[in-house]
Amino acid sequence: MSRYREWDLSCKVYVGNLGSSASKHEIESAFSKYGPLRNVWVARNPPGFAFVEFEDPRDAEDAVRGLDGTYVRS
Repeated sequence: MSRYREWDLSCKVYVGNLGSSASKHEIESAFSKYGPLRNVWVARNPPGFAFVEFEDPRDAEDAVRGLDGTYVRS
């Protein structure tokens, strides 16, 4: 068994084009407005992207619609 819990892909959102200083807190702050989060993972090497997992796939869809093309800042 993998030591990493598998993510529900219907609840998972890719966040791209992040600056190298983007923080987990900034991502959580922007995305938690759309619903409860299960997990946030921010890439560090190489930087520039993140994955956000919601509890409910409908919240993930709402976040994509609401945040697509916007800048994430706290």
